[in-house]
Amino acid sequence: MSSPAVADVTFLQDRVHDPVVRLKQTHQQVFGAAAAILDARAELSLSELATRARIAPSAVSAHFPSVDAMFAQLYLARVYELPLIVDPDADVRTRVGTQLRALTLVLAEEPLLASACARALLRDDDDAVAAIRTRVAAEVRRRTAAALGMGAWPEVMDTCETLFWGALLQVQTRVMSYHAMADRLDTMLSLLLPDSD
Repeated sequence: MSSPAVADVTFLQDRVHDPVVRLKQTHQQVFGAAAAILDARAELSLSELATRARIAPSAVSAHFPSVDAMFAQLYLARVYELPLIVDPDADVRTRVGTQLRALTLVLAEEPLLASACARALLRDDDDAVAAIRTRVAAEVRRRTAAALGMGAWPEVMDTCETLFWGALLQVQTRVMSYHAMADRLDTMLSLLLPDSD
């Protein structure tokens, strides 16, 4: 028979050897290194990331086949960290607006990082980025579907997703800031969705 203290220690030891935990730790080290390098300049390489993250270059390359894939994965990680809370008492416009605003503003306070992530996600010549972009799109769809609720027209769902991706493109081309785009998304959603269910 083991004591609760022993059980806790065993659990902690298991987490240290858990490959999912190790993967997340490696990604966090690389993401932190990328943010630090971007503070100094706009370009970086996988070898610089490895040095800054104190990880073997081969390990970084094994996780991220390109710098753009790393930035796309960083964005996906930030999106996954967002809580998905849908207020059932709010109207559909507010519910969808809350989700799209959160997705739009996920990196708004880190403009260099946001720009690098958006640029990476918009690449069309990197298979690794394309795979991550598909996962980002699936998460955007999941959040939009949860906000729209059961029985939403597929065309409305598609339009909401297109609004989000268009917003990302406009911010990347510096037409407007993330905060201005989030406000514009609210305006566009008001034209698309009713203010009550």
